[in-house]
Amino acid sequence: MLSRFLGVLLCTLTLVSSQAFGISSEPAKEKLRSMAMAVRSLSYSGKLVYQRADVLANLAFQHDVVNGQETARLRRLSGQPLERAQSGDSLIEAVPGPDVLRQGYPLPGMINSEPRQIFEAPYQITLGGIERIADRSAQLVLVESMDGHRHTYKFWVDEETSLLLRSQTLNANNQTLEQFEFSELTVGPQSVEIASGQESLQVKVYPITAPETVLQFSPASWLPAGYQLVSALPSRAGSHRVYTLVYTDGLGSFSIFLELTNSRPEPDMQAILGPTVALGKDYALSGGALRVTLVGEIPPDTGKTIIEALDVDGLKGLLSRSQ
Repeated sequence: MLSRFLGVLLCTLTLVSSQAFGISSEPAKEKLRSMAMAVRSLSYSGKLVYQRADVLANLAFQHDVVNGQETARLRRLSGQPLERAQSGDSLIEAVPGPDVLRQGYPLPGMINSEPRQIFEAPYQITLGGIERIADRSAQLVLVESMDGHRHTYKFWVDEETSLLLRSQTLNANNQTLEQFEFSELTVGPQSVEIASGQESLQVKVYPITAPETVLQFSPASWLPAGYQLVSALPSRAGSHRVYTLVYTDGLGSFSIFLELTNSRPEPDMQAILGPTVALGKDYALSGGALRVTLVGEIPPDTGKTIIEALDVDGLKGLLSRSQ
């Protein structure tokens, strides 16, 4: 009798679990598909407010499609001037002074252009109410994490054009980690005005090139459901070879950096800024250490679990052979 009861209970829990991951509404998924297409295919521009942790910035954004090629510009309107742009296979950054400012903002609407992976991850996607954003009617789409291993997202989608007007990233406690909202939006080819002032800007261009080789190796022995390895690329930092592994579930992503060093192991490191967590862990080796760094938009506990579940012995062998 007890075994029969446990069997029924297990079947019931399995059914409930499968239903919990399958209750996304088709209208909500279709709205997400339309948004993913609109933000990449339409020309539009506007001004928006961006907030992450204690960072608050006023930005101007422009997106155009010319002869089938996307161009995007993001310019900071308050504080020190900063401009980032992408045109075809080039990433352009203009900043004051001799050093590149390693501080960026997510380009509005740069959601995965193929949302299929999002639908296969443990998110519940539903429609909310209609709200007013930038003097336009917007439909709320809630993309809610169902397993605690990823953030929850809210997207306010323009009812007329399907463009993304507002975005929020929330943690498991429903606290806002990052958000932006358009205050003005113009659809059609426009130009973002160059900021006034006499300060000269240094312009640097970074080519975006497809790697010649991609390593088909993932050292992660445990990953949350829905995350997939999308690139595994070797590079160098000084005299050391570094492997960069990138994983995504279609919305959130994280990178793992792997490096063999000649220095002694250092204490574990953790830093959090808005939705982004950075974790570091050294594994002792004879004469040095294997340094593992994880940076991405996932909950800190999930990042720690991923690092602790790495195939460390396999990594030591792989990196040793490539030195």
